[in-house]
Amino acid sequence: MTKEKNTDKVYFGPTPDPDLLNAKEFWEGAKKNILMLPKCNKCKKFFFYPRIICPKEGCHSRDIVWEKASGKGKIYTFAIQHIATDGWKEAVPFVTAFIDTEENVRMLSVIANVNPEDPDSIKIGSNVTIKFDKVEDDIFMPYWEVV
Repeated sequence: MTKEKNTDKVYFGPTPDPDLLNAKEFWEGAKKNILMLPKCNKCKKFFFYPRIICPKEGCHSRDIVWEKASGKGKIYTFAIQHIATDGWKEAVPFVTAFIDTEENVRMLSVIANVNPEDPDSIKIGSNVTIKFDKVEDDIFMPYWEVV
């Protein structure tokens, strides 16, 4: 999705409740343009989506901390969305991608400032960096840009 579509808006979806899903630290970091990720204190692995128990096989510790992540990653795979519901209808076509972060976490997100009409310009393995779109006074949604 490019920002030239009559708006600087990048996120068009529903607004999450930052107090739900054990993700308060994630949303607090987003307000400061920082990617915060949960990390298990026992096995020392990062993970995402936030939860109260480490999802890594053989660990399942409840000793979870939040740490600042690099905010860098690579495109694992991507798709160009031509059909969307609700607010996203005004954004089609746009690009979604799985991002492999430097912390070995895979996140699904929107890729901004790429041309969805030219799929050959989007490359698997491209370096990306996280950005945050202010969608409400206290809500900043993550998206990624190719660097």
